[in-house]
Amino acid sequence: MIDPDLPTARPRLVTALTMFALSQLIVLTAAAAPSAGKPVTLQLEKSVLLMRHGVRAPTQSPEELAQSSRRPWPQWPVAKGELTERGAALVTVLGRYHRQHLAAAGLLPAEGCPAAGSIGVWADNSAKRIALSGQALLDGLAPGCDFKPYFAPPPGVDPLFQPVETGTCPIDHDKARAAILDAAGGSLGAAAASVRPALLKMQGILDVRSNVGCEVGVSSCGIDGFANRLETGPEGVRLEGGLKAATTVGENFLLEYLQGFADKDVAWGDAATPETLAPLLAPRNLYLKLTRRPAYIASRNGTTLAKTVLAILEAEAANPPAAADTPLRANQWVAIIGRDIHLATLGGVLGLDWTLPGQPDAHAPGVALRFERLRHPNGQRYIRTSVVYQTLTQLRAEAALDLAHPPATVVLHIPGCAQDEIDGACPLPKVHARFLEG
Repeated sequence: MIDPDLPTARPRLVTALTMFALSQLIVLTAAAAPSAGKPVTLQLEKSVLLMRHGVRAPTQSPEELAQSSRRPWPQWPVAKGELTERGAALVTVLGRYHRQHLAAAGLLPAEGCPAAGSIGVWADNSAKRIALSGQALLDGLAPGCDFKPYFAPPPGVDPLFQPVETGTCPIDHDKARAAILDAAGGSLGAAAASVRPALLKMQGILDVRSNVGCEVGVSSCGIDGFANRLETGPEGVRLEGGLKAATTVGENFLLEYLQGFADKDVAWGDAATPETLAPLLAPRNLYLKLTRRPAYIASRNGTTLAKTVLAILEAEAANPPAAADTPLRANQWVAIIGRDIHLATLGGVLGLDWTLPGQPDAHAPGVALRFERLRHPNGQRYIRTSVVYQTLTQLRAEAALDLAHPPATVVLHIPGCAQDEIDGACPLPKVHARFLEG
């Protein structure tokens, strides 16, 4: 693990260190300003993904959801919360693309099995769908090979993914509440009002009212009138009420669309196109922005994950793992498979936010944060950070992906690195500092 504490220089070393720092600045400046007419080519050395699992069934059964709509919810081919066969297939499609991308860069052979220790997958152990998604990714990346995803043995909780729950990073409830309220502009009600058009549309689809959970003084309400409140628990501070309910409903409609349900069964036919579905994901994006991205909350939930990703990126290929049972030390490609909250949390740690053209859910199934370590001809290392994802159209059609028809990619820019970027990549020392700021 990377130690953020640097030793204090002794006075007799000041001059030498100053000269070293100056030499590094000169090299970095030269790297950032290539000679005119000769663009610099950065060589890919290693790729690390943090990816959300694939398409699953809703986490509530149709019977449990029954009271939330005047119409019956559709039946799913798997139990609640489980990865579907189609969900696994869509992740496998991504794996095939990543293999082609890595082969084109010379990291993996175009055919056959990658060498032991060259690739690895580590999955959150909190739900079976996550490890199964890791296997589906490997099935696409290395078909017919004996690679398996690894995960912490259940029922123990993996501190990489749940550091607050395991006590690795205790959280102060008062600070967490203040962070959420600050992100909400001081008022949960005002934050919810910013997505009121989506809530009204959702209420028009659900068409039910309740006398429980409404705003104070209101005897009956729909999902657009539910109150929002903060509650505390072992995992920190939770946002309960209207935004959480709308997050669940919007995601369920999205899952129906991605699973390939007939148009009449996607929100009962009321949100069966990208244009009608997209607005209903606004409450979900807001919910994760409030509950996972605030700096204090992200630092408690995501510092362990951030340091792990950084350690993988900085590990040298000259010291590959001796066996295949150390997936986080694989020397060319590592995938960490988690949930939507982990994508949002790491984005919060790094000060990164994103919207995805063609995909209204910023943390949809299969969405991945990709960190690529690249080498400049002068030996300097750079990190390119991007979001790689399938669009709604690609997911709905279960479209094949390859280098000619790739998934969508949005390059993210590390704060404070604009002047030093080359082709969207930031010098590794600056990325290192940003990872440890969280």
